[in-house]
Amino acid sequence: MEESEGFSEILKVVLIGASNVGKTALVYRYVLDELPPNFTSTIGVEFTKRIVFDKTSGQKIQLHIWDTAGQERFKSITKHYYRGADACLLVYDISSSESFEELPNWHAEIRDNTTKDCVVCLVGNKCDLESSGMRSISKEDAARFAEKHKMLYQETSALWPRESNLKKDRNQVGIEHIFNMVLQAAIAKQKDEPILNKSIKLNVQQMYSIPDQGACAC
Repeated sequence: MEESEGFSEILKVVLIGASNVGKTALVYRYVLDELPPNFTSTIGVEFTKRIVFDKTSGQKIQLHIWDTAGQERFKSITKHYYRGADACLLVYDISSSESFEELPNWHAEIRDNTTKDCVVCLVGNKCDLESSGMRSISKEDAARFAEKHKMLYQETSALWPRESNLKKDRNQVGIEHIFNMVLQAAIAKQKDEPILNKSIKLNVQQMYSIPDQGACAC
């Protein structure tokens, strides 16, 4: 966590996981509340920002969000961007057993390239496919993996609105909720405080557009 003029904190968040699990789509949904304009694979690493305001603490926080490529050939490059991360979202596709089976390798990358204070959240993406009977990974298996490795855990879909609509569907958790949960944990960890059950309230103050080049749902 860094400090910068005009901001109480700068938090670095890195999205990690196999190719085609929807990392870039989640970033677009969180920052712009829309899907990427194209679906080509991310090359190396992409970077964007979002400024949020924590009404609980009165802090203005700048998020530096790093979206890493999932292909094996980019690992030697992308692992350098894990360093200094305050939080990592480890993303898998609930319809892809292969993406789930690769999680131990990705967790090892996080463990070897971040500090013990880095908050890690396991994120099951593409939950919209469940209604079509395409779920391959049960919530129970994912929860066990997260508990074993002391991670937070939540499922979502980049196709869902950014804000959760729990009144319409109690299982439809938006990516906004996940980021709020992770940021709360990161802030509490930096202050050596217990993590509260109540999510911090974050309001967008400004958004930075994501570059079109190389954007994808990977």
